[in-house]
Amino acid sequence: MTGSLAKRYARALAGLARDENRLEPVLSELERTAAWLADPELAAALASPALRADARSSLLGQITASLELSESVRSFLMVLANNQRLGLFADVVRSYRRLVDQDLGRIRGVVRAPTEVPPDSLEELCAVLEASLGKRVILSVETDPALLGGLTVEIEGRVYDGSVRTQLAHLAHELARERSPG
Repeated sequence: MTGSLAKRYARALAGLARDENRLEPVLSELERTAAWLADPELAAALASPALRADARSSLLGQITASLELSESVRSFLMVLANNQRLGLFADVVRSYRRLVDQDLGRIRGVVRAPTEVPPDSLEELCAVLEASLGKRVILSVETDPALLGGLTVEIEGRVYDGSVRTQLAHLAHELARERSPG
């Protein structure tokens, strides 16, 4: 239920942003706001039933002013606050990001590597994936020291595993198969 409600809010905002030709700027504003609302103390204060509605609106107004948000995003946040739905905000942002990516023909993925990936290697990997998938690819990088070498890429639930660990496991499996009688 929560996910579908977040998707409805995201679709409504995307419709407004599309009409204003501001899909990506609104996404940027939502991501900046999400960083603020991720603060546990602020989130608790805004969600507190002890905080009067006018005080909540005032606090949210101060936050949105300091973030220099557009009027449409400010109004959207106030709607969420007035309907006691700020707890859905992170899900709304994720749903909105998916809608924007879908509209713009792009997909996101995560690269995991044992160390930082050089920018030129990341660009080359993006180009290969884009040619293979037929969409613009946006990659984020996570370091995973448990990987011995190589990397893994996860896009839309699929994992492309080029890690040394997996290659060694395949080699061990092949060697074991060759040695077994039969």
